[in-house]
Amino acid sequence: MPPIVDLTAPAISGAAPEPELRTLIDDLLSEQKKPLQTPVARFSDYHDREPDLKAHYRNLIPLSLPGEGEQYAFEVSLDRCTACKSCVAACHSLNGLDDDEAWRDIGTLVGGRAEPKWKQTVTTACHHCAEPGCLSGCPVGAYEKDRTTGVVRHLDDQCIGCSYCLLKCPYDVPKYSKKRGIVRKCDMCHGRLAAGEAPACVQACPTGAIRIVNRKVSKIVLEGLSGVGFLTGAPTPATTLPATRYVGREVPVTAHAADQESLALQHTHLPLVLMLTLTQAGLGLLIAAAFLKSTPVALAGAGVFFAGMAASVLHLGRPLGAWRFFLGLRTSWLSREILAFSMVAPLAMLIPAAPFLTRFIPIQLAALADKFLATLPPALAVLSLVAVFTSVMIYVDTHRTTWRFSITAKRFFGTLIVFAGLGLTIALPTAITAVIAAAAILLKLATEARFLRDHQDPDAEWTPDHHTARLMRLRSMTAFTNGRFAAALGAVATVGYNPWLAAALMLLAELLERAIFFRTVHAPKMPGSPGRCGSH
Repeated sequence: MPPIVDLTAPAISGAAPEPELRTLIDDLLSEQKKPLQTPVARFSDYHDREPDLKAHYRNLIPLSLPGEGEQYAFEVSLDRCTACKSCVAACHSLNGLDDDEAWRDIGTLVGGRAEPKWKQTVTTACHHCAEPGCLSGCPVGAYEKDRTTGVVRHLDDQCIGCSYCLLKCPYDVPKYSKKRGIVRKCDMCHGRLAAGEAPACVQACPTGAIRIVNRKVSKIVLEGLSGVGFLTGAPTPATTLPATRYVGREVPVTAHAADQESLALQHTHLPLVLMLTLTQAGLGLLIAAAFLKSTPVALAGAGVFFAGMAASVLHLGRPLGAWRFFLGLRTSWLSREILAFSMVAPLAMLIPAAPFLTRFIPIQLAALADKFLATLPPALAVLSLVAVFTSVMIYVDTHRTTWRFSITAKRFFGTLIVFAGLGLTIALPTAITAVIAAAAILLKLATEARFLRDHQDPDAEWTPDHHTARLMRLRSMTAFTNGRFAAALGAVATVGYNPWLAAALMLLAELLERAIFFRTVHAPKMPGSPGRCGSH
């Protein structure tokens, strides 16, 4: 490197001025002699120079509560974040989190096609959204959004540990605590803010990359709906309207999370696999039994249905609080599902019990009893369709691409129809009923096979559907995928001469399909966050 000439060097008396030779090393050594301007150093400078420290505190938090139509929000300066994880450590320490629990994460964005060499570390926590999905999805009102500050708080004593908020939040913010059986999340250290102190992450950042600001809610909504003002490469802000503002560095339009294509399987949610499969299969058998008055099929359907209902309780960290589900009926599809299945359950008991109950009905009431029993099959069919629809909407409402309505409805209603066909074949074993059941099974298999075929190109551009298809072909998942198709085809082969065996094989096939449904979903999240799907 050529030497740098310093023309400002003083001239020597009686001689021609000689230029001082400086190198890059000289400049770097000179730079190191300057005070390190961390927040601690800046505070020390303010403390020495200024008797009034308001200017310093204004850099970290607002000195006044949010005004009308405003709320608190994190502001992150991308050009200052160094991924040192001081914010993560401070949050973990102050809030007393478990060893495997974190309310703030550090991730990485890469530039993509536009700027392949571009890279940026990102710190993320709860965005305290204007329309939080966790709040609207909670069936028991365990979330609240403070009217003054806009902070979204989780109410631990209300939580039943259903983890639906984990599925509803597109940023992977709430975290399930196995020790406590509940979900917990960042609350912006609201107690510290109320006392005029900065949140732990804000105060700990050595470069001042995080601070709290007042933001107009109308601007949050406008920017969220237009997709402007949030973080390129993160999940769309239009779903929940996050309040966090990222500033300081322009992000390329093709930027995406560095771990976007990481093939991480999601949690199996075994209780939900059992609940969804068994309730839908049981209702299908019960509908067939109700119309054909087949007691064996009705008993089998009721047994399968109530086994699914019992399994659903295993998904709750605090099942004794589930009676409060009515608190979320206005906004939560999970509350509506609980109500719908609670209405189906009495009919599921009456259908197999009806032949035995009629023996004890007085002759004077026989005609009235017959009319009542005649209404049971259509009532069961209608309520079953409503109940399965609420199950479909629970997952559609998470806005996960591979759980969209066109896919989820085919899977859930498909199970109901397939087992209605198998119940029909068991109750009325003819060649025609066997063909109907086999056709229903093959049609359901065809939709799943088509999905795999349409996304089999390994060199195709990344999409959530392509991601799910790749996960289904992982070595750890091929046994599930192959076993699902093999068991279903076995059901097709045996339905003509042993429909009970076909039903058992199909039940196994549907359990595998539902496990695939959960494990291979593309779960949106912030760059670098663990992406856990409510594991417990």
